[in-house]
This record gives sequence, structure tokens and C-alpha cells, in this order.
Amino acid sequence: MTAQQNHDWQSEPGSFDALHARTRFPTDNRWGIPELAHTSLPHLPRHFLPYGQRVRTVEPLPAVAIHFFLDDYRFERVWNRPLKALTFLKSYPMVLTPDFSLYHDWPLTLQLWNTYRSRWCGCFWQAQGLTVIPTVSWGTEESYRFCFTGIPRRSVVAISTVGVDFRHLLSHYLFVNGYREMVRRLEPVRVLCYGLLPSSCSELVPVRTYPPYWTRIRAMRRESDKAMGRGGDAAREQSGDEEV
Repeated sequence: MTAQQNHDWQSEPGSFDALHARTRFPTDNRWGIPELAHTSLPHLPRHFLPYGQRVRTVEPLPAVAIHFFLDDYRFERVWNRPLKALTFLKSYPMVLTPDFSLYHDWPLTLQLWNTYRSRWCGCFWQAQGLTVIPTVSWGTEESYRFCFTGIPRRSVVAISTVGVDFRHLLSHYLFVNGYREMVRRLEPVRVLCYGLLPSSCSELVPVRTYPPYWTRIRAMRRESDKAMGRGGDAAREQSGDEEV
């Protein structure tokens, strides 16, 4: 019987290194979390654009930054298929690091893993020449041991308050306490906040807020309705376009 000849045996499958263990970046912490390089921004982004949302324009977009304040499954490809995701991201001047979730009731192992993945993506993009803004998130006080690791001090950082119910005592406490710890440890020169920020937080460091995507859409529709008068409402009703 003749042995099967398969030249594929001489190479590794494309998903062989699914954890990107062979692609490592400089680190000086016990977990091996990659250290992002300090990035000097020529200007702050004027708009946040959600990952995957394409803008049809022939004009350059110098004031746009891609954000990942979305459900995790919507941007898993930046980790699973980083080279393919890069073809989309490199069209934009600035990109935030992925906001992989750090839910306070998740095991610390998962929170640590998502912190690692966020920093890894940021370092990978920096190595490809992208301008990267670190995204910061946290859970309970236990997560403070690692959730701020890999982010340079005295830099611009991004956070989100979308989904935080500040009327809920625990949610309010976890966010504000983590925010204060972030400011203490990282000493950011500016915080870019996607959503509204409690006044007790905005007083600690200069902040620029960005309205969530659907808030902007509603505002644009209201402005359009005012310009069109009743015709705007009637036209939307006939077209079946619901207010969201």
C-alpha cells in the first residue's frame, strides 16, 4: 500500500495559532498583558463610529474614530481574524481598542482574558501603523489588579457609560469607584466618554462626551422634522419607518 502524499503536512493550518500565542508584544507585568505605546493625537476625534458601520463618502474622515462599544459578538472578528478586520480599520484615522466585556459577575479569568485580548489588538494595530486610543473598562475592585494594565499613563483614554444604570445603587457604585481608580492610576490627560457621565466623575479630569449612535439618529430626525414640518412625520408614517 502506498503511503498518502500530502504536502499540507509540511505546513500548519490557518487556525493553528488561534490564541495568537506566537505573536507577542512587549510586556512588563505578571500576566503578560501587552503594553500599548503612548500615542500622540494630532487632534481629538469629533465623532465615534461603531465598528462595521461604513460611511459612503469620497472625502477623507480626519475626525472619526472607530469604537467597539457594542455587543461582543459584533466585533469578535478583530480577534479571530485580525488581518481581515484590519482591511476595514485601516481606512480610518483613529481606532479605539476593543471593549471586550468585563462584567462584574463574570469569573476573573474571563475578565483577565478579555483585558489581554483588548491590549493585544491595540498593540497589533499600532504595529500596523494605526493610531490607537486605549479603551478602559473594569468590574469589581478585584479587577483593578489587571484591568488598567498595559495602558500608558498620561494619555487619552476612552470609556463608555452605555448600558450603565446609574439609578441602580450597585451599578452606580461600581462605575464611579472604578472611574476614580482609573484616574488615580492612569492620570489621563483627557477622557473620551461615549454616553453621559455623572458630574462627580467629570470634575476629576477633562472629559469630552460623545452621544450614542441612536441618540444622534433621533436628534437628526427631530431636526429634519422641524425643517419639514408635519410632512416629515407623515412621510415617515407612510414609509413605515419607526422611531427608534
